[in-house]
Amino acid sequence: MIVALLLPVLAGFVGIATEAGLWFYTHQWMQGAADAAAFSAAKVGAGGGNWSPEALAVAAAHGFANGVNSTTVEALSPPQAGSHKGQSGYYEVFITQTQKRLFSALFIGTPVVITARAVAGTAGGPGHGCVLALDRNNATDVQASGGATLNLNSCSLYSNSPYSQSVNLSGGAVVNAESAFVSGNYVATGGAQLNATDGISTGVSPIGDPYANVQIPSFSGCGGGTSLFVAGGATKNLQPGVYCNGLSVSASSTVNLAPGIYIIDRGSFTISGGATVNAGGGVTIILTSSTGSSYATVNISGGANVTITAPSSGSTAGLAFFQDRHAPMTSADNFSGGATQNITGAIYFPEQTVNYSGGSTTGGAQCTQLVANTISFTGGTNFNANCSGTGVQSVGGSAGATALVE
Repeated sequence: MIVALLLPVLAGFVGIATEAGLWFYTHQWMQGAADAAAFSAAKVGAGGGNWSPEALAVAAAHGFANGVNSTTVEALSPPQAGSHKGQSGYYEVFITQTQKRLFSALFIGTPVVITARAVAGTAGGPGHGCVLALDRNNATDVQASGGATLNLNSCSLYSNSPYSQSVNLSGGAVVNAESAFVSGNYVATGGAQLNATDGISTGVSPIGDPYANVQIPSFSGCGGGTSLFVAGGATKNLQPGVYCNGLSVSASSTVNLAPGIYIIDRGSFTISGGATVNAGGGVTIILTSSTGSSYATVNISGGANVTITAPSSGSTAGLAFFQDRHAPMTSADNFSGGATQNITGAIYFPEQTVNYSGGSTTGGAQCTQLVANTISFTGGTNFNANCSGTGVQSVGGSAGATALVE
C-alpha cells in the first residue's frame, strides 16, 4: 500500500531528474553555440565584414535560430556587460531559450529559461595595435616622461627593439593600454607605470611594418620653388598637389585642404601660433624630397588647431601623414598641438623619431595610429581605436588572431 502510494511521487522525482539532465545538456550545447557565434563574429568583424548576420547564422547552424522555438539570439559590439563592456573590437553573443516543463510542471508553473553568453575579440591581442615603434636596433624605441599620461583605449602598444629598455618610462609618466608587446623589456622609474589590462608581453618577436607596401605616388619635382606661407590671420583654400620647400601656417591664419594628396617636397609642414588647418574630407600629407636631401618634416606646435582625416580608400588609404622611407634617421618630427590636435588615420614615419603630445581629444574620438621608427611622448595623450571603415591597416599581425575572452 505504501509503495503504491509513493509510486507517483517517485515517478515525479525521476521525471524531474530527467528534465534537469535535459536542461543541463541544452545549456552545454547552447554555450558551445554562443562561443562559436561570438568567435565567428569577431573574426568577420575584425576583417571589416558584416559580423552580426554571421553570428546569427552560426548560432542557427548549432540549432539555435533567432525567433524559432522560443529562442532569442543577440549579437552586440561593443559588449553591453562583463569585463569588456563598451570596448570596441569585442563581440558579445546572448542566446536564450524558453523550455516547457514536463513532470516539474506539477510543482512549478513558471517556464524554464536557459541562457548562454560569450565574448570574443582581437582588441587585446595581435592585429589591434595603435602605437608601434619599428626600430629593431638595441635602443629605446618608446619613451614617456615629464608626467605624460598615454591612454591607448582598447588597443595595444608595440615596441620592436630587443633592448632591455625598449620602453622607458620615467618622471611619473603613465601608460594605460589594452596590452603591451615589447621585443626587449621595459623600465619604469620615478613613479612611472605601464598598465595593461590584458597583460604585458616581453621578449616577443618584432612585428612587421603594416604600411610597408604603400608607395609614394610619382610627382614632378619642384626645382627652385619657394615655400608657401600663410600668416597674418589670412584664410586660404588649397588644392591637392606638390608644395615646394614647405608649407607654413601661423599667426591665427586658417588653411582649408580639399580632399586629396598633398606632397611637401622638402622643407617643413609647420602649423603654429594659433593657426588652423582643416582637412576632414580624406587627406594625406606626404613628406618627401625630389632631390634626395632635405626631406620634409612636420612641426605642429602648441596652440595649433589641426583636424585631418585620412582617406578611407585609394592608394594612401588610412594614411593621414606619410613620410618618405628614405628620410634620414637623424631628424625628428613634432606633433605637439595639444588638445586641439585631431588626427583620424595613421601617422606614419618609418625612419624618424616622432615627438608626440596629442591632448585629450586626439583622434577626434575615432581612430588614431602612430607608427614611427622611435616615439617620445610628453603631456596627456589619448589614442582611440574605433577604426572600422577608416582604411587603416591592422597593426600587429592579421585580424585572424581571434580568441574567446569571456
